[in-house]
Amino acid sequence: MVDPTTLTKDELISNLWLTDEIMSEIEIIKDEIEKKRVSLESTIQSTEQEYLKTVKENYTKSELYQAHQTYDDLIDRMKHLKGIVILIDLIICILLGYLFIMQDVKLMYVMLFWITVPILVYLIYDQIIKYYLKAKKPKPLSTLDEVIAEVKTSTEYLHISDSLIAKHIKQEMKQLELKIQQLEVVLDEKTVLPDIYRVRAKDVVWYLENQRADNLKEALAALVDSDHREQVKQMIEQQNHEIEKLNEVTEKLIKDNQKLKQQVEQQYQQIIELSNRKK
Repeated sequence: MVDPTTLTKDELISNLWLTDEIMSEIEIIKDEIEKKRVSLESTIQSTEQEYLKTVKENYTKSELYQAHQTYDDLIDRMKHLKGIVILIDLIICILLGYLFIMQDVKLMYVMLFWITVPILVYLIYDQIIKYYLKAKKPKPLSTLDEVIAEVKTSTEYLHISDSLIAKHIKQEMKQLELKIQQLEVVLDEKTVLPDIYRVRAKDVVWYLENQRADNLKEALAALVDSDHREQVKQMIEQQNHEIEKLNEVTEKLIKDNQKLKQQVEQQYQQIIELSNRKK
């Protein structure tokens, strides 16, 4: 850091403007780094979404998934067919029962036929369908959520952040960070300002250029004094605002109290009038 006592006032002003210029450049680079950080996050997120989208598409296009879809459709068709078979079974058994009656078969045997045969036919049909569905059932299929959860732990997915585009953006960010470090080194070597005042270089210059101070010490003292006055001003404004709010609340309470008092007086007067009427 440069000793300010070794500089003339004009040199001091030039030094402060140089400090402001370097600080502005650093802030611009920081903004650029932040933009690239957002771009990096967006790129990684977009790549991850595209990767998962591809996984979902491959999942729904897989032979095993299609086999399960076909199997589910088959189950639905069998459920629908079961109702039709039961209805046909009942109709045929009823017709056969009436035929037996016409052939002078005892009613007891016909009733027994109507009860046992439909149930027996249904049980046989049900067992055949169960065996058929079991034979057609495909291999177990993981759910899409399980597949995605597994994919997210895979090496390929975890290395998305190391893609070529991401690496390029990271490299640009490192170069910008290195440039900031270089500027900070230059700033430390050339500026007269302590670190806490470097962002206020333009304010310090104002005191020197407008004859409010003759040296850096006076300029910094004036800046501190100005900041203190501004803080006091803000505190006073805040207090005044709070007082105004308190006055408004107090005024409202007084008005509410007056209204309540009037209501009580009106009710009291009504009670007296009612009492006089009863007399």
